[in-house]
Amino acid sequence: MYTTYSSLKGLKVALVYPPYGPVKNEPGIKTVKENYGIFPSLSLLYVAGILEANNCTVLFIDAHAHEMSLNETVQKLRDFSPDYIGYTLTTYLFFQSMDWIKAIREHIDVPVIVGGVHLSIYARETLAYPYLDYAITGEGEFALPQLLNALVQKKDLAQVRGIAYKQKDGRIFITPRAKEVNVDEAPFPARHLIDNSVYYSFISKYKNFSVFITSRGCPYKCIFCEQGSKDFRARSPKNVVDELELCVNEFGIRELDFFDSSFTIRKERVIAICDEIKRRKLDIVWAARTRVDCINEDVLKAMRNAGCSRIYYGIESGNREILHTLKKSTSIELYQEIIRKTKKQGIHTFGYFMIGNPYEDEATIRQTIKMALSLDLDYAQFSKVTPMPATELYTLLLKEHGRDYWREHIANGNDEPIPRPLCSMTDREIEYWTKMAYLRFYYRPKYIAKSLARLRSVDELSRSVKTAWEMLVNNPTTEVGMEVVG
Repeated sequence: MYTTYSSLKGLKVALVYPPYGPVKNEPGIKTVKENYGIFPSLSLLYVAGILEANNCTVLFIDAHAHEMSLNETVQKLRDFSPDYIGYTLTTYLFFQSMDWIKAIREHIDVPVIVGGVHLSIYARETLAYPYLDYAITGEGEFALPQLLNALVQKKDLAQVRGIAYKQKDGRIFITPRAKEVNVDEAPFPARHLIDNSVYYSFISKYKNFSVFITSRGCPYKCIFCEQGSKDFRARSPKNVVDELELCVNEFGIRELDFFDSSFTIRKERVIAICDEIKRRKLDIVWAARTRVDCINEDVLKAMRNAGCSRIYYGIESGNREILHTLKKSTSIELYQEIIRKTKKQGIHTFGYFMIGNPYEDEATIRQTIKMALSLDLDYAQFSKVTPMPATELYTLLLKEHGRDYWREHIANGNDEPIPRPLCSMTDREIEYWTKMAYLRFYYRPKYIAKSLARLRSVDELSRSVKTAWEMLVNNPTTEVGMEVVG
């Protein structure tokens, strides 16, 4: 059972989401990164909900969305006078975030708490930095309130599960993993703390816009994704739609992007969610991510009738052997069939592809591009393969090269390109073919005509033209590519 702590009443906690931009060793290309959209930090909003459930006073600063300077952020924090400041950390954006954390700590010297998946992997290396104090090493529903309660009550931190902290002698102590929360008992994200009108994706059509999750973890074992290492836990249909109803009625949200790794894993649950959306007459447009091997026509019909306008499919490659290596247990034929059925229901399709897979070469990339062009997709994203920590792909890299590149990156500040396991292609070649894939997909005359017909708003047209222009101007013909036109 999820418990709260009366000892935390009135405790002031500020949550800061620093600005970020393109960095080395990330999957996207520069123009993609700069034009993909602005999304709220769902993880920090969940943290805010946890804190408010424990009667803390919370300040949420999204410096990225509001383009706030460091001085503006510091002044807002001074006005609030927090007892603690919290941040979420990701591995590949580590130093961009740390620059801000360090700078803020120099102006406002209060204890810093960090969290995120990154801390479940590199807690010791991260807390070695002098301007960090405590870390949540897993889910925060139990660990964060217990940590704050122990600090307020001056109790032994070693008894709090799911945290890391510095001892008096400077050594870093990591406690055992915290128990998992019942996902239906977790407080909802505190969306009332942000201006939901400032967020959008490059293909969102309505304001206000937000992001959403209905489950945690994933039962599939794709070698490039860390979610497969986590148990799949799904929220009940009622719990999901309760939050959706709150989004509509309290925050005026009209469009949502579901960030579940695979939304349709349990088909009956998805149909029940869709039925409940219809029963409550929620006027929303939404998108979801899934796999072609866990969806059927009944689910597609239910999703469309409940407002689903777009499905993101993880396709990855057009080469059968590479799909097998990636542990994508599907077939080229099934991709074709499901994309066709999705389009038949009037749902837009978005395909995810990766360049630089194990055993990749120019011929397999051409197969992937050819497949992307043949599927009648409405949108496509082509990412450079990046072995991320806690994935099987990264384990292959460790075996092949004998170096823990990400650990060195965090501990020593190494900022060198990370190799791709079982792939002999250079970074320059991968970058070239990624951009070429975008050009081939989005600059087809037929596609451009269809995209212009699909535009619904001046904002959407402006974003599309801006992205297309930047890709053409900033990249000579030898290094072309783009994320989205239309």
